[in-house]
Amino acid sequence: MKRGFINIFATTGLSLILLSIIATFYSAEFLCIETVFQVLLLNVVVHLILLLMYKIEIKYLAVEVVLEIILTVAVSLLFGAAFHWYTSTPLFVLVLMSMAVYVISIILNILHMKQEANEINELIRIIKKE
Repeated sequence: MKRGFINIFATTGLSLILLSIIATFYSAEFLCIETVFQVLLLNVVVHLILLLMYKIEIKYLAVEVVLEIILTVAVSLLFGAAFHWYTSTPLFVLVLMSMAVYVISIILNILHMKQEANEINELIRIIKKE
């Protein structure tokens, strides 16, 4: 549960940083407060959908990754339509941003798992020395 909240807030922060970078390229001067909460809601919904998807056993990793990306982009596009994001952000930018957040999140998860594995290996070494 705690890890889920951390992941939601991490992807929300990552989404907002990418959104700010993109907005800077479009010469935007500010980011609306309501957008922050909309992005948070988007990330909550995406994480809930991915959590439900993890309950389904998918045989092939590639199919699972493609399905996750499709679901993430689809939810982002639905939220874009619901919150009128397309008036300020082009469709392809939203798609690319969704995919970038997904890929960066996967990379961060891999780095975190590697760190945990190193910590476990170190604990095993310590136990073997005793």
